[in-house]
Amino acid sequence: MKNDVQIQRDVVAGLDREPNVVAGTIGVEVHHGVVKLAGRVSDSTIRSNAELAAGAVDGVTSVVMDVDVADAGARPKAEPHASRIA
Repeated sequence: MKNDVQIQRDVVAGLDREPNVVAGTIGVEVHHGVVKLAGRVSDSTIRSNAELAAGAVDGVTSVVMDVDVADAGARPKAEPHASRIA
């Protein structure tokens, strides 16, 4: 039976093989075979593929998703400009 460190390594390796998953955008924690994925991805397909890849790893009992999908239509808020008094 695999320990949590081995499972974590295998999940990270599985995520690295997934197309469009940028290394470091999804964190992986494992506790007694339960994998928690956390982070932010660009679309729901990537989120689903990450969940499937993690669940396919031997030793994983369940996958908890804390992965947000970035809103492609949202634009970053502009910083307010400071007023200058001359």
